[in-house]
Amino acid sequence: MILDELVLHDVGVFAGRQVLTLTPGPHKPIVLIGGLNGAGKTTILDAIHLALYGPLASGSARRSGSYEAHLRSLIHHAATPGDGAAVELAFHAHHEGVALHYRVRRFWRDTGAGIRERLEVLREGVPDEALAATWAEQVEAFLPRGIAGLFFFDGEQIESLADLDRSPQVLGSALAALLGLELVDRLATDLAVLRRRHRARHLPDDLRRRVEDSQVAATAARQAEEAGASDVAAARVEAERAAKRHFEFAERYRAGGGELLDQRENAEARVATLHGELTRVDDELRETAAGAAPLLQLTRMLADLAAHARRESDAARDRVVLDVIDARDIALLDQLRGTRIRASAIRTVESFLAADRDARRRNAENTPVTGLDDSSPIEFLTTRVLPDTRQKIRILLARRTQASAGLDAAERMLAAIPDPEALAPVRAERDDAHRELLRSQAALAHAEDRLTAVRQQRARADAVYEKAMDAAAHASLTVDDDRRLVDHADRVRVTLDALRLAATRRHLDRICALVLDALSRLLRKSNLITEISIDPASYTVELRGSAGQPLAAEQLSAGERQLLAVALLWGLARASGQPLPVVIDTPLGRLDQSHRSHLLDRYFPQASHQVVLLSTDTEIDEDARKRLSRYIGHTYRLEFNPSAGATTVQPGYFWES
Repeated sequence: MILDELVLHDVGVFAGRQVLTLTPGPHKPIVLIGGLNGAGKTTILDAIHLALYGPLASGSARRSGSYEAHLRSLIHHAATPGDGAAVELAFHAHHEGVALHYRVRRFWRDTGAGIRERLEVLREGVPDEALAATWAEQVEAFLPRGIAGLFFFDGEQIESLADLDRSPQVLGSALAALLGLELVDRLATDLAVLRRRHRARHLPDDLRRRVEDSQVAATAARQAEEAGASDVAAARVEAERAAKRHFEFAERYRAGGGELLDQRENAEARVATLHGELTRVDDELRETAAGAAPLLQLTRMLADLAAHARRESDAARDRVVLDVIDARDIALLDQLRGTRIRASAIRTVESFLAADRDARRRNAENTPVTGLDDSSPIEFLTTRVLPDTRQKIRILLARRTQASAGLDAAERMLAAIPDPEALAPVRAERDDAHRELLRSQAALAHAEDRLTAVRQQRARADAVYEKAMDAAAHASLTVDDDRRLVDHADRVRVTLDALRLAATRRHLDRICALVLDALSRLLRKSNLITEISIDPASYTVELRGSAGQPLAAEQLSAGERQLLAVALLWGLARASGQPLPVVIDTPLGRLDQSHRSHLLDRYFPQASHQVVLLSTDTEIDEDARKRLSRYIGHTYRLEFNPSAGATTVQPGYFWES
């Protein structure tokens, strides 16, 4: 089965006729529909349920109230009362190898005296009245209502499966629908009703009063539970409205520069810090300039001075040694003449010594200018002190440039921060909305706690009523036929329980294997969970880790429990053996980034041949959109106009034109 098109006409927040083409492309199974909270994503999921199942639909909007009230609430507020609203769903499915196309149309309007609904079913474009008349039975051939929750679900259903307290109840309902055990449950209920009615026939007065009192208490407890459920639904709606209002004011505050205003103290502190840095650098520059820095302008002259000082030192040395050299040279030549050395060699030595004396006399004749006996202080100044000073000045100037640039940027940022008084009204509205959100969330939590308490009270009242009925039954069953009837009903109930348990146990191994396979694809951790089993009686999920050691679900992180919930839905859907599309509202819930990546890479592209995702821009953000791009066939954006209170469908996801 493949969903081809969904048409909404004045349904919920959708104004006018809005069309979404859903047929997936080749190797592109995903249809991505984006919308902010309150833009109508849940309405799309409910509309698909409504088109297929009508009064039997179990959409999230029908938690309470009649079908007529539900249809009335779905008519857009700006629609003409006489025109009403309509939803159309086109799909095709293969029958004996042939693709047949269907279009289901539901129209309804408020006549003042009540809601009028009309159903049309077209096969291959031709209206089929016989098919429309029996559509409630015919739709089971395409998508059995019992297993629809395995393919059309929202983030709340994943949260329920991930909740350790609620998951057995949700899993039990899903398994019953998958294995077709609703008939067994209905038969067991009918037997209980028959047994209860029979037991109440011949009650003595005292037992009858006890039964009647316990029945009144049980009825009051049931009514209290229904009132509590209604209060929870109202509180949830109020909390969602408060969350939407807080989001709108927070966005207005952010758009007006509120984020910059929140950073004002940091910006002022940065400006002060950079001013201080600039002052410290300037002080260090002045301190350096008071030392040897001015001599950097005389570097060449100081080098010349050092060279001249070295020459003067050499001249003074030569003046001292000239007299000694003259006597030494005469003595040396006399020694050489007294030997057998050739006269030419002696003349060569004599010429060399004479040239050396002449050079020293010329050097000794240099007139002293500097008066320095030693050039090393000047050389130390030019080779060590001045290069170090130059490097220090470079570093200080670089620090000053950096600090000055940072100060300019910080001052520009400070100047761009809006006036606190200008944003004070918006900030006050945002703070009021936040307080209202906290109050509504607290009220919701209180209502849920109250509902839990009254449910427990109802369970106790039902137990007292059942106990009174049992006592009355055993006291009043004086007729053998009546006793046999009750006994046989009890035996049948035991047999039905055994049948249900045996039927569940027979299929659980295959289902658990499919769930484990799905979880392995999602987690890719072969040593985390190696075995999954489901208790056929309590429907609790039992896990085993490495080496077959039991692994409590509480040991898993919140993200891993949500991936386990997705694996349960995926495995149950695969166990149904039905090639059906998957529609998910709010697909990523409260998952962290790493676990979101698992669903993006390993679940959505493989969940089915057609996957419709209804998401906000924070769930499937720009990065997630890119990761899914090669699997996406269609993208839509739900644009909500607050002034008109209406949503329109636009092509392209967020950030796409």
